[in-house]
Amino acid sequence: MLLRVKHLQISFRAGKSLLAPAVRDVSFELAERTTLALVGESGSGKSVTALSILGLLPRHLTEIASHSSIRWQGREVLRGSETTLRALRGRQMAMIFQEPMSSLNPVFTVGDQLMEGLRLHLGMTRRQARARAEELLEEVGIPEPRRRIRAYPHQLSGGQQQRVMIAMAISCEPSLLIADEPTTALDVTIQRQILELIANLQRQRNMSVLFITHDLALVSEIASQVVVMKQGEVREAGPLQQVFAAPRDPYTRALLACRPPLGERPRRLRVIEDFLGTTPPAPMPSRTRGSEANDRMVLEVRHVGKDFLIPEGLWRRRRFPAVRDASFRLARGKTVGIVGESGSGKTTLGLTLAGLLQADRGDIQFVGEHALHPEQEGSALRRKRRIQIVFQNPYASLNPRFTVGHILTEPLLLHGIGGNAPARERLARGLLERVGLPATAFERYPHEFSGGQRQRIAIARCLAVKPDILICDESVSALDVSIQAQVLNLLQDLQDEYHMSYVFISHDLAVVHYMSDQVLVMHDGDVVEAGDADAVFNHPQHAYTRHLLSAIPRGWHP
Repeated sequence: MLLRVKHLQISFRAGKSLLAPAVRDVSFELAERTTLALVGESGSGKSVTALSILGLLPRHLTEIASHSSIRWQGREVLRGSETTLRALRGRQMAMIFQEPMSSLNPVFTVGDQLMEGLRLHLGMTRRQARARAEELLEEVGIPEPRRRIRAYPHQLSGGQQQRVMIAMAISCEPSLLIADEPTTALDVTIQRQILELIANLQRQRNMSVLFITHDLALVSEIASQVVVMKQGEVREAGPLQQVFAAPRDPYTRALLACRPPLGERPRRLRVIEDFLGTTPPAPMPSRTRGSEANDRMVLEVRHVGKDFLIPEGLWRRRRFPAVRDASFRLARGKTVGIVGESGSGKTTLGLTLAGLLQADRGDIQFVGEHALHPEQEGSALRRKRRIQIVFQNPYASLNPRFTVGHILTEPLLLHGIGGNAPARERLARGLLERVGLPATAFERYPHEFSGGQRQRIAIARCLAVKPDILICDESVSALDVSIQAQVLNLLQDLQDEYHMSYVFISHDLAVVHYMSDQVLVMHDGDVVEAGDADAVFNHPQHAYTRHLLSAIPRGWHP
């Protein structure tokens, strides 16, 4: 057995106090040349467990129970010296972290960061390390490795950054590769490529893989063993077929059911709480989707294009068309989904619709008003009130210096809603209640909330001005599947209640299909396919659409 974790219990210190254990009685085994998946929501203890294996937890803030044990090839390493652990890291055990831009040093080239481990652990000369670094970049699928080795991390795409992280992890040919959420927020096609790359490298190098994720659909693509964690405890463990075909724990069944199903469209998505009661959840009726001839339009986009100027050399700049020619119509109470890979122009189109970017050509009509070139004074402010946007990152879209109450009352004051401060406070508290947050949230700051709660605050801020159109730009892509289900249900409820129209931008095709009446597929700035959501997903006409659909994780099937 390569790795044995037994009765692991870890607590963290806050000042002189010892907090409740972050990990309690976690045990599992990982054999050679196998893949084990640690699955659970944020806060379940997955990453803490993985970091403890490598000895990367801060010792002055960590308390490990005396009965805990981590044995690597039969040798105890949990309380090993820093010298012992440093010899293991990179050489025998390596880790791919979730966010490559936070893990790669921005002031060093990709080549320098790859060569560091080769020279430190394998004793290579600089010339040998550089040659090996180029080979590694080629092995993980980086184009033009001789040129890319001189690139800085910010000059690479998200998928390429993750490939560099994988190249660094396998550079010294470790026996164990720990992958901590390596595909979170990546496009489905890039996600598929990363999964296939890890699987191929495992076969070629006879590695074992500890794969950490919150998405059970991904687990079926790569793992043979599964450990399901919740709030620091192991809720279920066993072979993939056993856990997926006949899950024993309600929490496992809930994780499997929270993802939007591809073959149907239930009125509401299941959430964790639906499975934790004494009675199983009742069958959910279906939701009707699609457009009708008598739908009243609220937005008409005609041949909109947006270009950016890209520097070339010292004096020259090249015009790059981010969106070439986008056209669609959005009806009241309906949803248009926009899908495509990173760089396809989805977000640029959304920002242009919201007025945060100025289109270079085309026309946007908002209920008969030319919103692209407003002529009347104050029309831009009215447009911002009627079209709101929920951004992808809830951590960056809320001002950390403002309380939630300030965040919600500011747009009310700006747009003249509510006669005085007490009236605006009542409206803001009502919005918090509407999005499922407690009244005490009014006095708190954004950092005191989870990612899903912050996204609810962002939605409440948009609702404050009663918009007709809400643009959701990757607004659920970084959330756990259970939190994602809660936010999607909230968006459905708000649409039913207020008859709002949505422009739903995402690279997650399952989510787009669940939410949308119509779908636009974008590729390199062009709309390559558009139509009814069911027609596009069930009978795609364009090769690129078929390529995207083929990359969706399908879950386990016997």
